[in-house]
Amino acid sequence: AGCQGRRWEGGPLWAAPSRPSHALAGRRTAGSMAGMRIALCLAVIAGSGLMADAMKVLVKIGAKEKKCFGEQVAKQELLVAEFETVGDKKVGFTVVSPHATIFQEHERHKVKTAFTTNEAGPHWMCIENSEGEPVEVHLTVLAGPEAKDYSQVAKKEHLEESQITLRKVEESLRNYHSNVLYIRAREQRMRQTNDSTAFRVIGFCLFNVVLMIGVGGWQMLYFKRFFRSKKII
Repeated sequence: AGCQGRRWEGGPLWAAPSRPSHALAGRRTAGSMAGMRIALCLAVIAGSGLMADAMKVLVKIGAKEKKCFGEQVAKQELLVAEFETVGDKKVGFTVVSPHATIFQEHERHKVKTAFTTNEAGPHWMCIENSEGEPVEVHLTVLAGPEAKDYSQVAKKEHLEESQITLRKVEESLRNYHSNVLYIRAREQRMRQTNDSTAFRVIGFCLFNVVLMIGVGGWQMLYFKRFFRSKKII
């Protein structure tokens, strides 16, 4: 009975939840925009990784000539090298790591090899033309994420496109980190070599100074005794 005659002063009841719904829609829109930005950033990073880890060139090898092309790769990184001559001419193909020969073929017009590196550093793809006329060769080198077939990985693990992009970015960052560690270790070795060389140079200079002083003192004593023996002084 006490509630009779009262009216709702806040307007219609159905209009109350309108603002939260708009806010929720705004949050969803902002979330989708953020997702699009993240996807765009990942695509840019993946694209930059593609430019850094892929090399496709057409090279001309002269008669009785050998050319080598290097690629800086990290340890435990997949490297794919493929070459094909124009006109089915035969050449020799060699892949060399910093301390060993990994792959070698002779008298072939098309070769493709893939391997995982055991050490970081520059790996060289060498083409040797033993014929008496020039030859053109299509050389393709893929390293890191670009050397892997992510379509098969996606089918096997049921991954979406964004997850594949994340895999590529993760692989690129891992390889980049390995290269940074390799460069840092190499810089440390070079610094140690420079310090050791400087120490040896300083030691050699001091030895020369001591030797010159010793030889000079000995000469003074020798000439003094010589002149005394001749009764010159």
